[in-house]
Amino acid sequence: MAQFLAIAAPALSRMYDHMDFDGGGWFWIMLMMIIGAIIVVLVVYLLIRAFYHGELTRGTGVHETPMDIAKRRYAAGEITREEFEKIKNDL
Repeated sequence: MAQFLAIAAPALSRMYDHMDFDGGGWFWIMLMMIIGAIIVVLVVYLLIRAFYHGELTRGTGVHETPMDIAKRRYAAGEITREEFEKIKNDL
Protein backbone atom coordinates (compact mmCIF):
# COMPACT_ATOMS: atom_id res chain seq x y z
CA MET A 1 0.00 0.00 0.00
CA ALA A 2 2.84 2.39 0.81
CA GLN A 3 4.38 1.81 -2.59
CA PHE A 4 1.05 2.59 -4.27
CA LEU A 5 0.73 5.86 -2.36
CA ALA A 6 4.32 6.80 -3.20
CA ILE A 7 3.53 6.38 -6.90
CA ALA A 8 -0.07 7.68 -6.87
CA ALA A 9 0.38 10.77 -4.68
CA PRO A 10 2.31 12.86 -7.25
CA ALA A 11 -0.10 11.84 -10.01
CA LEU A 12 -3.13 12.72 -7.91
CA SER A 13 -1.68 16.07 -6.90
CA ARG A 14 -1.15 17.03 -10.57
CA MET A 15 -4.69 15.93 -11.44
CA TYR A 16 -6.23 18.86 -9.57
CA ASP A 17 -3.85 21.59 -10.76
CA HIS A 18 -6.49 22.96 -13.12
CA MET A 19 -8.76 23.69 -10.15
CA ASP A 20 -6.41 26.24 -8.60
CA PHE A 21 -8.26 29.57 -8.36
CA ASP A 22 -5.33 31.64 -7.13
CA GLY A 23 -4.71 32.95 -10.64
CA GLY A 24 -7.91 35.00 -10.93
CA GLY A 25 -10.39 32.16 -11.23
CA TRP A 26 -12.64 33.64 -8.55
CA PHE A 27 -13.00 36.80 -10.61
CA TRP A 28 -14.28 34.81 -13.60
CA ILE A 29 -16.63 32.76 -11.45
CA MET A 30 -18.17 35.91 -9.96
CA LEU A 31 -18.36 37.56 -13.38
CA MET A 32 -20.23 34.57 -14.82
CA MET A 33 -22.61 34.54 -11.84
CA ILE A 34 -23.36 38.24 -12.30
CA ILE A 35 -23.91 37.83 -16.05
CA GLY A 36 -26.16 34.82 -15.37
CA ALA A 37 -28.21 36.80 -12.86
CA ILE A 38 -28.60 39.68 -15.32
CA ILE A 39 -29.80 37.28 -18.02
CA VAL A 40 -32.34 35.68 -15.65
CA VAL A 41 -33.68 39.07 -14.53
CA LEU A 42 -33.93 40.24 -18.16
CA VAL A 43 -35.84 37.11 -19.24
CA VAL A 44 -38.27 37.39 -16.30
CA TYR A 45 -38.82 41.09 -17.03
CA LEU A 46 -39.52 40.43 -20.70
CA LEU A 47 -41.93 37.60 -19.88
CA ILE A 48 -43.84 39.73 -17.38
CA ARG A 49 -43.96 42.63 -19.83
CA ALA A 50 -45.17 40.40 -22.68
CA PHE A 51 -47.91 38.54 -20.80
CA TYR A 52 -49.15 41.04 -18.22
CA HIS A 53 -48.69 44.42 -19.88
CA GLY A 54 -52.41 44.88 -20.56
CA GLU A 55 -53.43 43.82 -17.08
CA LEU A 56 -50.91 46.07 -15.37
CA THR A 57 -52.20 49.20 -17.10
CA ARG A 58 -55.90 48.48 -16.54
CA GLY A 59 -57.57 50.79 -14.07
CA THR A 60 -54.96 53.51 -14.41
CA GLY A 61 -56.89 55.69 -16.83
CA VAL A 62 -55.15 54.33 -19.90
CA HIS A 63 -58.33 52.76 -21.31
CA GLU A 64 -60.79 55.64 -21.59
CA THR A 65 -64.12 55.43 -23.32
CA PRO A 66 -64.83 57.88 -26.13
CA MET A 67 -67.30 59.69 -23.84
CA ASP A 68 -64.61 60.05 -21.16
CA ILE A 69 -62.28 61.57 -23.73
CA ALA A 70 -64.97 63.99 -24.91
CA LYS A 71 -65.74 65.04 -21.32
CA ARG A 72 -62.06 65.57 -20.59
CA ARG A 73 -61.55 67.63 -23.74
CA TYR A 74 -64.65 69.74 -22.97
CA ALA A 75 -63.50 70.30 -19.40
CA ALA A 76 -60.05 71.34 -20.64
CA GLY A 77 -61.59 73.79 -23.09
CA GLU A 78 -60.32 72.00 -26.19
CA ILE A 79 -63.81 71.76 -27.68
CA THR A 80 -66.88 73.98 -27.47
CA ARG A 81 -70.23 73.08 -25.96
CA GLU A 82 -71.73 72.59 -29.42
CA GLU A 83 -68.94 70.22 -30.41
CA PHE A 84 -69.38 68.31 -27.15
CA GLU A 85 -73.15 67.99 -27.69
CA LYS A 86 -72.57 66.77 -31.25
CA ILE A 87 -70.08 64.15 -30.05
CA LYS A 88 -72.45 63.11 -27.28
CA ASN A 89 -75.35 62.69 -29.72
CA ASP A 90 -73.14 60.73 -32.16
CA LEU A 91 -72.05 58.35 -29.42
